[in-house]
Amino acid sequence: MVDIHCHILPGVDDGSPSMEDSLEMARMAADSGVTDIIATPHCNLPGDGPKNYRSAALRTGFSRLRQALEQEGIPLGIHPGAEVFCTPELPELLDRRQLQTLGGGRYLLVEFYFDESAEFMEQCFHQIRTRGLTPVAAHPERYDAVQRDPYIIRRWFEGGVVIQLNKGSILGRLGRRAQDTALWLLERGLAHAAASDAHSPTVRTTHMELLRRTLAEDFSPACPRLLLEENPRRILEDRPLVGTDEPIFSPREDEL
Repeated sequence: MVDIHCHILPGVDDGSPSMEDSLEMARMAADSGVTDIIATPHCNLPGDGPKNYRSAALRTGFSRLRQALEQEGIPLGIHPGAEVFCTPELPELLDRRQLQTLGGGRYLLVEFYFDESAEFMEQCFHQIRTRGLTPVAAHPERYDAVQRDPYIIRRWFEGGVVIQLNKGSILGRLGRRAQDTALWLLERGLAHAAASDAHSPTVRTTHMELLRRTLAEDFSPACPRLLLEENPRRILEDRPLVGTDEPIFSPREDEL
């Protein structure tokens, strides 16, 4: 499996506070079948939040984590990324190339305030796409606008926005509304990938086996292969994604 959204880089945001915790997160991921993680520190958070724009210091952080994994013998690839908080300054940041894409390719992981309007989100997606990048919407099932009207995801989906669901939402750990919305999207094939959005080795962890098993049992074995392996690997390698086939996301017949 490839995890495309994980706050494993130590000491840069509200994720791992230390290299020790990062190594524990890495061990947990590898033990659960994850081969690669795109480290996605929060970027461009408003106010006093971390900025984490592309910089030599951030590249050094990625390099040090890779070296530590190698020294500890943990079989896990670490790749650069960011979770970009969208603000009105987004066009300027894009034009100045200050935002780290996933694995250095065309895919840009973005997030919003949970109560942000659908109109502003769609404006940001347009700004990203007109600059030759592909927006990846982080955990849209958690946004109020999507929970009120999940059909807007179909418009995003058809408009070229990549939909990434959170492990915690699917498993019911981020509230009933987030879970209901995530399952609604899965049942209609409106998802490209699922990721841990892990922040620590104890809460919101990097362990992915339960998610893989749940998707296989509740939908079909093809579902986790697409959401956790094929499309995340394609994002990492900067390749076009596989389109979803709605039947593989439908609940299994014995659950109807």
